[in-house]
Amino acid sequence: MAANTPDAMRALMAPRSIAVVGATERADASSSFVMKNLMRFGYQGKIIPVHPKAGTIFGLPASPSLSALATPPDVAVIGIAADKVIAALEEAGSTGVKAAVVLASGFAELDETGRERQRQLVEIAERYGMAICGPNCLGLFNLGSGAALYSSSLSTDLEKGRFAILSHSGASAIALGNTGRFGLSHIVSSGNSAATDIPDYLDFLATDDDTRAVGIVIEAVREPEKLAAAMEKMHAANKPVIALRAGRSERGAQATAAHTGSLAGSNDAYRAFFRRVGIIEVPDMDGFMETATLCLNLKQRPEKPGVAIVGVSGGGVAHVSDIAEEVGLSLPDLQPETAARVRALLPPFATPQNPLDTTGVVFADGDIYRDILHALADDPSIGLIVAAQDAPIGLDDFCASEYLGIAEAVYGYAGTGKAPVVFMSNLSSGHHVAVEAKLPNLPVLRGTKSALTAVRGLMYQERTVSWPDAALSEKSPLPATALTEREAKALLAAEGLPVPKEHLVADADAAAQAARSLGFPVVMKIESPDILHKTEAGGVKLGVASEAEARAAFEAIMADARAYSPTAELRGVSVQEMVTGGIEALVGIVRHDPFGFGIVVGIGGVLVELVKDSAFDLLPIDLARADAMIGETKLASLLGGYRGAPKADRKALAELLVKVSDFAARYGDDIEAIDLNPVAVLPEGKGVRILDALIIPRKMRH
Repeated sequence: MAANTPDAMRALMAPRSIAVVGATERADASSSFVMKNLMRFGYQGKIIPVHPKAGTIFGLPASPSLSALATPPDVAVIGIAADKVIAALEEAGSTGVKAAVVLASGFAELDETGRERQRQLVEIAERYGMAICGPNCLGLFNLGSGAALYSSSLSTDLEKGRFAILSHSGASAIALGNTGRFGLSHIVSSGNSAATDIPDYLDFLATDDDTRAVGIVIEAVREPEKLAAAMEKMHAANKPVIALRAGRSERGAQATAAHTGSLAGSNDAYRAFFRRVGIIEVPDMDGFMETATLCLNLKQRPEKPGVAIVGVSGGGVAHVSDIAEEVGLSLPDLQPETAARVRALLPPFATPQNPLDTTGVVFADGDIYRDILHALADDPSIGLIVAAQDAPIGLDDFCASEYLGIAEAVYGYAGTGKAPVVFMSNLSSGHHVAVEAKLPNLPVLRGTKSALTAVRGLMYQERTVSWPDAALSEKSPLPATALTEREAKALLAAEGLPVPKEHLVADADAAAQAARSLGFPVVMKIESPDILHKTEAGGVKLGVASEAEARAAFEAIMADARAYSPTAELRGVSVQEMVTGGIEALVGIVRHDPFGFGIVVGIGGVLVELVKDSAFDLLPIDLARADAMIGETKLASLLGGYRGAPKADRKALAELLVKVSDFAARYGDDIEAIDLNPVAVLPEGKGVRILDALIIPRKMRH
């Protein structure tokens, strides 16, 4: 029987009756916190303390066991030591309990014994169809019903609202739940999330009338397909999801023989996954707060992609514009008719542009500010207006009153149903209380960078899910041994990818003959499964222009390779057709479990890791996405004819990306990484050629 069914999740998240196993009045016990929280927050359902000896606990009659109850409760809170949890869960499941909260630590986060204990927990959940919060968690709190299944102190100042917090981290749940910036429907501290994880909670919240938006603090995505399916339900319900990922720092990309691995780390994979399923990723807790405030209080989603910024100071709007560029928020130019309307409202010395400095005239006449907002909203490119207006909390009431007219103008405009408006302080401390009081139920954001990051996240959020339902791999034919460059290119050529002609030779005379048959000049490279980066070994000679040079190059390459790696297997030298006149690009594939493969494109050649100019996405990709990825890099400028150079074949490079994506899908089970560097992008209409190829079989990873 599958766990986390709708009935099981309802029993967990909105229980009508609660049993607390291990209930005690001992002040430091986790079960004691749960009992006191349930009573403090006025839970109206049935509370059943479970203890083998106690008659009453906190004045409530206790049951000696779950089995002794005539009717099973919706949820059992397991507040006992880890070594006793499995027996308690087995009893709960066998008596018909549909959900549990396991508070104890001592599971997979600890040691092998704990991992076995967690495996048994998951098996019980699946066998009985139980939803289980935890283990190693603080629990959860439904603020609407008072179901505070929570083993830590909860503030009675927590405000009921429509924002749910789901967190793998208990401390983060406490911090974000008590900001005072938004009201809450639920707090879930899910700990190890062994049987019930973020996607299961999202499935429930998608249909929960008390929840309008959800914020998650996530340490890892374990089942991308489940999270993608849950996000489809959240989008259908028009409920945005915000994510703060814990543990993003890396000491560096994992050591790999492929350049691609150093250009695309796990952060890139998570970022790409969140984008593709429509989760708004935030960089820190400040960004979390501002994004939550924006999502909860923005009455309508922007219908157009552009953002306009309005302020009352030239220096102020210039500062906001700087930060907007830094966070990747584009500010479109105003249309001529919009500029004309704005010009007519402002003094002659004002410049009608985006961002817009209204000058101080609006302090004397708030109607001008309101009319400017209307003009900006009618611009065909503007979907959201940011009113950047400081009114520091340290002002006295008289000085603060100077800003009330602007706040009233914004509030009056906001009721018209035109492009939504956000009121923003450049200071993280926020606005004077008198000013904020004029803006009830509007998005009032704090801190330029955090606020504009929130705006960018919402404006650019994907509202559909583009994630494959099943694994991409079709077959796994690769050997476990290393592939030489020539073997890798032969495999690519067999799948229709463009590579130069080449011959493998074993002596200097054969090298001269092969070079003559290909036509001078040629490229010559060492052939060895043990030397992956041939240039460093002196194993590459370019522009070999005669038979004599070919003979000499053969001898030099073999000698240098032997000196570089005395134990390497040297199979000879590959003599290759020399391709000239192209722009050097890198195309690579790298595996990022649990998401599968990602693809990288950027500037290639020997300086690839120094330049580090690349774009990344998870597979699969189509031609439109491939071209968009190229457009995200400086490579796009080179391909477009930088400083008068002829344009290169960008279309062919985009097509190559799709073919490489398909190749990875076809051979995926046995591939760890692919490095195509350089790929020569020839003049427009001439296509591309893969000049060097590295394919690392997955079985070689360790």
